[in-house]
Amino acid sequence: RVSRDTPRASPMDEEEDLASQLGPRTSQVPDTDVSRLKRAYVNEKCAPEILPFEHDLMRRVTESVDAQESTVAASRAAAGSGASSATDDLTAHVYHAELNRIRFLMRAYYRARLRKIETHAVHCLKEPDVLERLSDLEQRYASDYANIVEEHFSSVLGQMPEGYESMVQQIIEEDGAFDMVPEPDADAHVFCRVREDRGDVMLDPDDPENTMDLERDDILMIRYRLIKKLLEDEAVDLM
Repeated sequence: RVSRDTPRASPMDEEEDLASQLGPRTSQVPDTDVSRLKRAYVNEKCAPEILPFEHDLMRRVTESVDAQESTVAASRAAAGSGASSATDDLTAHVYHAELNRIRFLMRAYYRARLRKIETHAVHCLKEPDVLERLSDLEQRYASDYANIVEEHFSSVLGQMPEGYESMVQQIIEEDGAFDMVPEPDADAHVFCRVREDRGDVMLDPDDPENTMDLERDDILMIRYRLIKKLLEDEAVDLM
């Protein structure tokens, strides 16, 4: 029993007590696999070139989704037989909605990568460092796609004068450059958010005096090639 003389805690006091128990507040998003997947998708969508495939992340997310789908299916089966409560059924619906959100992010990530592979299929295949960024299935897809496109245009290219039948060279030369292969534009401008304090950073190796003081949560519009290394180091996120 609470004494009448004992003052009741105000809602503000209760909130402060709860906050003190939970620890200091932070605006940083928890670094979960789902948040990493979202960052990977946005970075992939906004970068002009294809980024390294997130092998470990996609494996973990896929395994988690498969395990959670089994749990949701079991909960729904129990709800259908009347063996579970309404709360369990509601929880299953919430989990199912979250799974749909994660599956959407996974599909969007794959679609963004496939779009770049189709746009720059030959470039991906002829540059070893770019080819290494693709998964095994993506490498096979890029090879098959390039072969299909070449086969499709062969009926027209075969009618061209000798030396002009190539799909990748204006004039066929043994040591000639692939001057008809589109490549990503590394000078394209992108928006990015700085994830950590970096201090004074040299952005352009060709211009040592071109530096910028980067602080956490700074938002920049800048040429992609100037922040490519920072993106690889996870010091910035595209947006």
